[in-house]
Amino acid sequence: MTAIGKTWIGVLAGVTVLLSACGGGDPQAPGSSSARSTTTVTSSIPIATPSAAPAVIPGGPAPAPTTRAGAPSKSVGAPTAPAMTATPPAAATGTVVLRTVTLSGAPVPGVPVHLSLQQPCDPSNNDIPLGETAETVRRDGVTDEQGRAAFVTEIGCYYFGMTAPSGTNPVPEGMHTLFLVAPGGTATGELRFQDAAPEPASACAESTIEAELGVDPGPVATIPDCDGRWGVIRWDTPGDNQRLITRTSGTWTTYVRFPHDTCWTTAAADGVPARLRTYFNC
Repeated sequence: MTAIGKTWIGVLAGVTVLLSACGGGDPQAPGSSSARSTTTVTSSIPIATPSAAPAVIPGGPAPAPTTRAGAPSKSVGAPTAPAMTATPPAAATGTVVLRTVTLSGAPVPGVPVHLSLQQPCDPSNNDIPLGETAETVRRDGVTDEQGRAAFVTEIGCYYFGMTAPSGTNPVPEGMHTLFLVAPGGTATGELRFQDAAPEPASACAESTIEAELGVDPGPVATIPDCDGRWGVIRWDTPGDNQRLITRTSGTWTTYVRFPHDTCWTTAAADGVPARLRTYFNC
C-alpha cells in the first residue's frame, strides 16, 4: 500500500507541472528579456479561375455559344449565298440568205454583199421608219458559186445591198429591205442582174477570137470552152500559151495567161463563171 501511495503522489506532481506549463500562453510580463518565438504557417489557397462559359440562370434563356481563343468567329444570323451577277439573255437569232441572180434566175457568184441592222425597229411591222433608225450591226460576205451568202444574225429589220463586180449589169432597184421576225427562222433577200445579151454564134469562132485578140492566126487553135462572154483558148505551139478570155463591149480581151497567180476569189468577183473554177489554184 505504501508503494501505491507513492505512485499516486508522483502522478499528481506530474499533473501539477503539466498544468503550469500550459499556463505559458499568458502574455510575457513587462521587462522580461526572453521572447517566445512564434511560427506562422502560410498555406497556399487555390484560386478558382472563372469559367469562360456564362452562368446558367435556372429558367432563363440558354447562353449564346462562345468561341474559343484563336478560332474564327462565326457570323450571326442565317448564312447568305454568295452574290451572283445576272447574265443578260442572248439575243434571239435567225438566218438571212442573200442571193445574187440574173433576171432569168441564173446564179451570179463572187458578189460582195452586206447586211445592215437598223434600230429601233419592230420587224413584225415589215417597215423601217425612214430617218428614225440607225445602223447598229453590219455583216459582210461574198456569194458562193450558187450565188448565195448566209448569215446567222439577230432578229430585226435590215437593209441589204451589194457591190456589183465589173462587167456585170445590176438591176437598179433602189433600197432593199428584209425582216427577220421569228427566232430560228430564215429570211431571204435577192439582188438581181440583167441577163447578158446573147452573143452571135460567130463570137466563139477561132477567126473572130484571134482577130479581136490581135494574135497570129497561123497556128491551129483549140477552144475547149466558150459561151460568147468567157472562154478558154490555146494554140498548138511550143510552150504554155493558154489564155482565159472575156468579151466585153463587143470584143475579146485576155483575162489571164497561163501560168498565173490569180485566186478564185478575185476571179469570181470579176464575174468569171463557176464552171471555170478548175482553172484557178487558190
